[in-house]
Amino acid sequence: MLAALAGAGILAYVLLNNTGEQTSGSSGTSHSEAVTPKSGEPETVGNTRLVMSEARGEDPKFDYVVRARYEDESGDGYEIGIENDPGRTFEEDVADLTNPQTIGRWSCGTQYEMNVCMADDERGRVLLVPLDSDADLSTIAAWGDEFMEQLK
Repeated sequence: MLAALAGAGILAYVLLNNTGEQTSGSSGTSHSEAVTPKSGEPETVGNTRLVMSEARGEDPKFDYVVRARYEDESGDGYEIGIENDPGRTFEEDVADLTNPQTIGRWSCGTQYEMNVCMADDERGRVLLVPLDSDADLSTIAAWGDEFMEQLK
């Protein structure tokens, strides 16, 4: 498992590990608490709203352009990260997907037993991870499109 994680990129490792922890419980943020976007991300996307936003440089181990979590009223939602890592390419990330398929701008598939979607953007490499590990790839990609359209 560690060898696989080392090859998957830091962003995937962090998002997938954090999401795995979150699927068993609440994010710790009340749905009534306002969260201020720190990186230009929208406050709401579809029926989800921002419950966690991490500013660039807040975590010195990673070069996130955006790192955020969105949840709906039931606690389902998505975690999204956009990272600039000169030591890793988008093509390397996509090569790590099982059963890859292209849905619009997104390369989607399975990574660590979770459905995920990735995209290459001028801001960096985008990884979108649903909090529901069985989420449909088309649904993940559609949510990601809406997020990217609203990102400032």
